Amino acid sequence: MKTEKIISHAEIAVIPEVMQEVLLQAKATKEKILLEEGCETFILTTKKDCENTLIIFAVYTSQQTYEWHLEQDYVKNFFGFLDGKLKTAPVVTYLKEI
Repeated sequence: MKTEKIISHAEIAVIPEVMQEVLLQAKATKEKILLEEGCETFILTTKKDCENTLIIFAVYTSQQTYEWHLEQDYVKNFFGFLDGKLKTAPVVTYLKEI
């Protein structure tokens, strides 16, 4: 049986006044995530028409590697860092490869 990859698309609407600060932290966290064994892809972007919205596209090899990723201190610290800096709660969509 083939292991199903975890593919996620997250939209994070950041308060404009703190966007540069958030970008610095997001880029530093991204570098650590890219070293994770189960991370196939981790792309950090912003919307062209709304530059204060971070878009994260990530692919993990399995549910197990994704859950391991979520338990890492640097991931927890990043989401803790975002507290009070967002316009709305992040919206995460899980996708299925076809």
